[in-house]
Amino acid sequence: MNAWSNIEASPKDSEIIEIDKLEKTLGDIPTRAKQVRELITRFEVCHFKYREHLQKINDSILNLKPVIDAGKIGANHVGKGEDAWRNDKTGRSLLGQQCLWALRNWLDYNSQLEALENYDKELARQISMWLGDKNPDKERLVRLLIARLTWDWKSYEEFQHGGKYKELNDQVCRMDICHFNFPENLNALLIGIGEMKPVKNFDGCSTFNDVIKEYLEEQFSTLCNYLKSKSSTGNDISLAKTELIKLWLITCLAKTIKEQVGLTTSLPKLII
Repeated sequence: MNAWSNIEASPKDSEIIEIDKLEKTLGDIPTRAKQVRELITRFEVCHFKYREHLQKINDSILNLKPVIDAGKIGANHVGKGEDAWRNDKTGRSLLGQQCLWALRNWLDYNSQLEALENYDKELARQISMWLGDKNPDKERLVRLLIARLTWDWKSYEEFQHGGKYKELNDQVCRMDICHFNFPENLNALLIGIGEMKPVKNFDGCSTFNDVIKEYLEEQFSTLCNYLKSKSSTGNDISLAKTELIKLWLITCLAKTIKEQVGLTTSLPKLII
């Protein structure tokens, strides 16, 4: 996984160049610190647990070891299988799974699905009504949506190619149950597929609202102030390697937040 894969930035971005240069000067970075860096790479502004995730990243940087295993992130997501929802305490994965059962039944009716204990017949009826009558374009988009929600990347690549309804297609590709505006944005998308019209003001992956932006602006400012306080002002200050690693991680986090919410303030220049 590319360390900067969760932001959109040019390879010539001067801040990323400086951050990567700092990383190289650190030499061998302990495995635990690398695992903390992976947590930063997995941070997404649109996730409904963005505050909780940010706090865990901050705690991990402070202790220079991850407080959560990055490999277990998303363990309760519907992409991990039809029983993944059983360990999810938010109810979000169960609702996502119920939507998937309904979508599959709209495509190919299966009475065994309706016999499942947690199958929601009313939800299935609503989804069927939104989608309306079948046609090849709708079916492709629904199959693409199922592949996106279940992280079936092979099928996802296959069903992206249809040649029509590009905007609606792109919206399907930006749908997930972990988005802060789920299930409302999924409902809007299903109505859009039913009408074969893109959703106006679609809240898909990578989007955020004013509350999220305000909170992350404050967090960004806090991180930058800390970086400024630790930057040498010309005195001969020698920082321990552990402190340098922390500064590197904090800078990576600040850059990630900056790009994800579109801030324009420059990162402090570390004179180390």
